[in-house]
Amino acid sequence: MDYWNIYKDVWNFHKKYADVKEDDAYWEAVVNESNQIAKQYGECKFVINLLLAVIDELERIYKEMKNNADARI
Repeated sequence: MDYWNIYKDVWNFHKKYADVKEDDAYWEAVVNESNQIAKQYGECKFVINLLLAVIDELERIYKEMKNNADARI
């Protein structure tokens, strides 16, 4: 298994999408690129778990942004 390139690609994915957006195009890009990375590595469980961890973190940030925006209203 090519761990170093998996980590590199998932890290680059995380960096690219770390500035969480509220629009559908952002989330569509997140899903599409994560699927592409998973396929690149044969959809092995390790890469899928790393990608899911990043997506979970992006969703956590998104929910926090929404809660903070709702609190200001």
